[in-house]
Amino acid sequence: MIYTITTNPSLDYTVETDLIPGQINRTRSEVIYPGGKGINVSISLQRLGQETRALGFAAGRIGQTIRDLLDDLGCPHTLLELEGGGQSRINVKVLGPSETAINGRGPDLTEADMTRLLELLRAVEHDDAVVLSGWTQSIPFYISILQQLTATGCMTVLDCSGEALWQCLGCRPFLVKPNVAELGALFDMEDLALNEAVELAHQLQHEGARNVLVSMGGTGAFLLTEGQELYFANACMGQAYNTVGAGDSLIAGFLTGLRQTGDFSEALRLGVAAGSATAFDTWLGTGEETMRLREQVHVEKTAAPV
Repeated sequence: MIYTITTNPSLDYTVETDLIPGQINRTRSEVIYPGGKGINVSISLQRLGQETRALGFAAGRIGQTIRDLLDDLGCPHTLLELEGGGQSRINVKVLGPSETAINGRGPDLTEADMTRLLELLRAVEHDDAVVLSGWTQSIPFYISILQQLTATGCMTVLDCSGEALWQCLGCRPFLVKPNVAELGALFDMEDLALNEAVELAHQLQHEGARNVLVSMGGTGAFLLTEGQELYFANACMGQAYNTVGAGDSLIAGFLTGLRQTGDFSEALRLGVAAGSATAFDTWLGTGEETMRLREQVHVEKTAAPV
């Protein structure tokens, strides 16, 4: 089983319109999806044929709508109702001449909420994997989750940025997945060349990360393993329409490939294909498109520079 954790899921409302501020605007199209990085990973995993369950929190009628949408998609979930009430957040994206996003904050978690999720995670076993994704209101809560999971010996995947990523490295996650901009921001660097990004990935390993997967957008992705092997995959050819969820699909594809083959090269190949399938779609890519794009991905392996 691959579990995902989304502590602050959302209802994502995306509209297409020529937005004119200060006037009434009418949409040309509109869609509503369940949102949140971990939820995206679970949906992508399901589309790739993996057994998964999305864990986290939801609140109020908006939270129930998120659950209902996951049910409609056939994605198993356990989203706990928040003790403090309130409503789960709504994210609004306006597509037009330019893209505008308004992300809700979401309700606060209580100590009781955090304790209930930790209790839920007692079901995790050694052969499971757990993906912890997205922004958190409480970095100590993320650390508590990782510490509890580490004791089971399961595979842990961490996909967050900034101080949360930095402070969680001491828990020695199996995999961390920053994009190249997030990696540079950790070290106050911009416009990283590949050799610079690899060196910073080494630094993350020195701080505790075991394997580092870095997405680089249109130039592909690389994986630095704990065995100091470096894998680089090219990007797929296509028109990118949607960057939201591409990194989440990359994780889903990587875990699927690793579980199916036990091979890092094949895991990276399927991961890049899954991320591209989402980038080329209006939402999360399908399993069929992922397998088609997989044929475009070539992986090179070298010994990582010391």
